[in-house]
Amino acid sequence: MAASSAAKGVNWTWWQEFTARQPAYAQTFQPYIIGFASVMTNVSAFVSGALPGPLVAPTGAAYMLAWIFLMGGILDRYARGRRLGAHGFFAASGVFLFRFLRLAVIAGIVWVFVFGVLHDWLFEHFYRWATREVTVERTAFALYAALTVFFVLVVGAVMMVFDYAKVRAVVEDRHSMIGALLAGARFVGRHPAAAASVFLLNVLLFAAAAGAYALLARGARGDGLTVLIGFLIAQAYIVARLFVKLSFYASAVALFQDRLAHAGYTAMPRAVWPDSPAIETIVEGPTGGHS
Repeated sequence: MAASSAAKGVNWTWWQEFTARQPAYAQTFQPYIIGFASVMTNVSAFVSGALPGPLVAPTGAAYMLAWIFLMGGILDRYARGRRLGAHGFFAASGVFLFRFLRLAVIAGIVWVFVFGVLHDWLFEHFYRWATREVTVERTAFALYAALTVFFVLVVGAVMMVFDYAKVRAVVEDRHSMIGALLAGARFVGRHPAAAASVFLLNVLLFAAAAGAYALLARGARGDGLTVLIGFLIAQAYIVARLFVKLSFYASAVALFQDRLAHAGYTAMPRAVWPDSPAIETIVEGPTGGHS
């Protein structure tokens, strides 16, 4: 009877028993991993500054390292506006790998300040101080919502600065990541409306993808076909989310080149595979003379 119940959907009694017997998995094996609830949980955790669990952190770190490696090739491809080939793409990725690793260290320090210091001061100190004598729940909620909006704006501004730092590092072939970060901040400061508009349009694109997933996501119950359809919908959402991420970088490169450089500009030379030494033998002949 228990097996039959589990085959039809989630057996809540079994779920509770499993998490009780396997406490290492209890943090991530929760109902919020099903369907659109996982998206809402990730957004909530990001805004609240919650740290990932020990089971998720290694996967997240590997995901970030993969993006750091690929980012140089992606931005170089967008900057050139033409096909690079596998060699050109991975050559650019390799060139900027260690530069972006240095930038990631700086980003880590900044994010620790934003989520560790600023978030803690806003929601743990200032909010508690401001609402210590408030008796109307609506007023406390309005203040919390205002602080959340302010914090999200700060996070968005930091994201834009670091993203345009990556763009300027690739397009201008910068070696100093501190210089690229300052250049990215200058670009956002001089073009705040354009940068914010591009960022907002991509946020709305992500919201549209998430909304479509919310409408189409399946629950935990159903037959095998329903589970398969739900799995395919989830994979389509992941593809859409990656498309939005790439769309943001493409639009950021386009905006930067429109404002500060012509459309075909990029400082880094195109990677060309060198000729084989056998070419010299064919051209000069075996004795060194011309054939």
